[in-house]
Amino acid sequence: MKCVQAALAAAFVVAGVGSTPRTSHALDLETALGQVDAANPSLASHRALVDAARRRVAPAGAWESPMLELGVVNVPATGRFDTDPMTMKMVGLSQRVPVFGANRLARRAGGEAFDAEIAATEAFRYETLGSAWEAYADAYYGSELVRVAETHRDGLKRLVEAARARYAAGKGRLEEVLAGEAEQARLLADLASFQAEEASGRARLGAMRGLDAAPADEELKAPPAVVVPVKADDWLAAVTPTHPQLKQLDAKASGYHLLGRAARRKAWPDLELKGSYGFRERLSPAVSGIAGGETQDNMWSASVELALPIFAGHRPGPEGAEMDALAQAAEAERRAAELDLKQQVSAAWAQAHGAQSAASLLDEVTVAARRRAVDAAWVSYAAGATDLWRVLEVSHSLYADEVALARARRDLVRTEARLVALTGRTDLLGVPLSGAVGDKR
Repeated sequence: MKCVQAALAAAFVVAGVGSTPRTSHALDLETALGQVDAANPSLASHRALVDAARRRVAPAGAWESPMLELGVVNVPATGRFDTDPMTMKMVGLSQRVPVFGANRLARRAGGEAFDAEIAATEAFRYETLGSAWEAYADAYYGSELVRVAETHRDGLKRLVEAARARYAAGKGRLEEVLAGEAEQARLLADLASFQAEEASGRARLGAMRGLDAAPADEELKAPPAVVVPVKADDWLAAVTPTHPQLKQLDAKASGYHLLGRAARRKAWPDLELKGSYGFRERLSPAVSGIAGGETQDNMWSASVELALPIFAGHRPGPEGAEMDALAQAAEAERRAAELDLKQQVSAAWAQAHGAQSAASLLDEVTVAARRRAVDAAWVSYAAGATDLWRVLEVSHSLYADEVALARARRDLVRTEARLVALTGRTDLLGVPLSGAVGDKR
């Protein structure tokens, strides 16, 4: 009987410390994020909006189209063009010319709107990469939880078999069998929950990669193991005026200021340039008294018009004041956003540092001690110094701590994902990415 106990103990120890091998073709986090950056539909939509904003820049400061005029002048009621010297066929052209800079300011405001759209898209890219990072963590550590549960299930199965054998031989207690069976049932419930967590993470990650359905059996490599710095300075250094969220609000404020100036410039009139050319027919002999008629010179005219801003000067006032108020609101929002970003970055860093410490303690101290306790319990059981109840108890404690370790590591990667969503600094976590939204006007 002791030989059987020793064999079961050895099998349980091997099962407890084993791990599922990873294939060399497994998906890693950097590749997954690259696929998200290239194929995410929502990112593609935002990049299309950038292109739309770029195409609005030139029309924002364009001149009005010239007006072409075709007509006749001073035509007698008879409809003849050779009976009156002032009768002409006329072609004219007129052009409004902005001379006080309103169009130029409007064009610059359009450029600021374009810059704001670029920044908004880059900020959305940060958030998307952060969400994909989190989905990857949920998928990977969901699979780790499944592995932990399956490993414990295999060991527990051997333990229950041993309890039944001892009970059948009259050397064990019924409560040992029942406790083992209850633990098996609870473990099956945990396993189903962990499988659901893994499937949910894989589905989210697949959708963010632009896939209709991610392969269910796709292996995922562990996220990079990066030590979180003792201070948050590296992360806070990303909250500068070049941060896309702040750039967006700066561009909005600048655009509103320019639109306000443009509205005030509209109080001063544009020039209206006009020119026309009249074609005159040869006068008939009856009118000119000359045999064969009289040839007439063609005629042209030109004028410059300038509206006097006497009654219209007050009209742009409310619009300009509105734009100034919106600019002030954007500037205040920008200041609030900067403070909020720094607060969120500091909080996420603190959470990451705490999760890293918790995972390290669980891995190096708690789980290591639990594994030694399980080994010792099985050795004691094999020697007849303890019963299966104690083995079951310490085995359950090891399982609970391994689950806690996997969750702590997942929480660490989730807080890293939050830092990525806030700063875009994937390079600080060992995953360098490129491909930010470009400025092409």
